[in-house]
Amino acid sequence: YFKGDAHSFFGWYRDSVGATLRKLRKPIALLVILAVAGIGIAYVWTVGNLQIYLDAAKPEQIAELQKQFIQAGDLSGVSAELTAPSLFLHNLQATLLMGFFGLFSFGVLGVILYLVNTSVIGGLLGLFQLMGYAPLPLVLAGILPHGIFEIPALILSCAAVLHSGLVLVTPQAGRTIGEVLIEALADWARVVVGLVIPLLAIAAVVESYITPQLLVNAMAAIK
Repeated sequence: YFKGDAHSFFGWYRDSVGATLRKLRKPIALLVILAVAGIGIAYVWTVGNLQIYLDAAKPEQIAELQKQFIQAGDLSGVSAELTAPSLFLHNLQATLLMGFFGLFSFGVLGVILYLVNTSVIGGLLGLFQLMGYAPLPLVLAGILPHGIFEIPALILSCAAVLHSGLVLVTPQAGRTIGEVLIEALADWARVVVGLVIPLLAIAAVVESYITPQLLVNAMAAIK
């Protein structure tokens, strides 16, 4: 089932992976909506709750916090540790864990882990806003370059997990739960091998070699 009727590498992408993607259209749409909602809720919560603590802080405390925030943008000593292989393995591990926990919870835990990851973006946006910095330039420099590859990979992986959970709880006449499970696992493996792993590899290279420099430049511009 993983191979399908394909007789070539590109045929497998066109037919087998393409067939799986067509099954995932609704889960993908749902996850995009959830991501947008999660980012928005995290942003509103961060701005609404952390503002109380900033209002109570003394001016010199805020100045020191801003100084530390700017220093955190100096990635000269950290960028050497952010190698592409280590970033790729870390992201792949997170993806596999999301699939593992999602499989044994009919997709529920996978979606929860997905929302945790995407909502962090909203929290960062809110934090930037509270610190008096324009969030958009920092997001464009620090998240978007590798995020355009990493976020779709996350959505595709979670969509496959969610699809597996949905088919497992949907009665299918004449088919055993084992048959349905094997096919769901094969669909998930198609997405991970054919799309998620390549996207994560590209994201790791961009995050290692391009994002740090862009973020350093963005942080230098706001000093």
